[in-house]
Amino acid sequence: MTAVAGTAVVYVAAPLARPYVPAFMKVSASPAPVSAVQPSAAARIQSAEPAAGRAAPPESERGRAAPARAASQDAQLDEMPPALHGIYLAQRGEKPGWGVTHQRTVYYTLDGTRAGHVEGGALLDFHGTRTSSKGGMVECILQEENIPATPMLVSVSDVYLFTGDYRKLSPRQRQDLKAYYALCGKIAARKKELLQLAADKNPFFAEYQSAYKTLMTHIETAKALSLKRDKASELEKMRIEDSLRQMKMTEAQLRKTYDAIHLKFRTWKEQHANEIAKPENDAQVQQWTQQRLALIPRVPGLAY
Repeated sequence: MTAVAGTAVVYVAAPLARPYVPAFMKVSASPAPVSAVQPSAAARIQSAEPAAGRAAPPESERGRAAPARAASQDAQLDEMPPALHGIYLAQRGEKPGWGVTHQRTVYYTLDGTRAGHVEGGALLDFHGTRTSSKGGMVECILQEENIPATPMLVSVSDVYLFTGDYRKLSPRQRQDLKAYYALCGKIAARKKELLQLAADKNPFFAEYQSAYKTLMTHIETAKALSLKRDKASELEKMRIEDSLRQMKMTEAQLRKTYDAIHLKFRTWKEQHANEIAKPENDAQVQQWTQQRLALIPRVPGLAY
């Protein structure tokens, strides 16, 4: 008995001797509480176990939880950045899939008949591009209520074109996208209105506007004639070149007239600058601008 007691003392007092003590002679020691050794693990174990007296959720509730988690994951996928869906501003040489109007624009039927107008923020399915007397046009189907789902033409200068498919955007992203460009359209229209009011005060505005339109019409006519020359026969090409030379001389006279009236218009504008309100200082423009800026991070890569 004395030998056993002595061996036990050695076991407790000398940890290095413990491996050499027979198992039946080892002193049992209470393990440290789990919470004292691994507080984080204990917390996880405790949270994983049902609380005392609380029944486990029925099978029906557990069945509903899985679809809820799946729906949440689908929503996160829908909210992925547009670029991950292959949606970004179409560059030269890339084929767009869709577009959005960034200001009020008139739309035409394919034969050139004016059919109506849409505001900024109207989505469209891209079909192709065309040239016309009004400039470059986009053939598309406008995704707007009360507009037939048939191909229409809108000015290429009034839209931004993107790759991919806007239907891959989440409903929230589409809504914010439309709201962003609707605000762009409102800001552009308001600025145009204010500039028109300022121009009307300028006594040289009407003459300046007339000279500008005359010059631009002449230039566009010369461009169209140049395109016709490239496809003409040799005899007709000589006649067209004679006409173009005459038009070149006429253009010089028209530009001289335009430059003179433009100088008068600009000089009066500079001399009366304090009398003309600046569009960017308009309260409505500032309010819409703040709203527009707040939407930019909500439509990454789509706000221009």
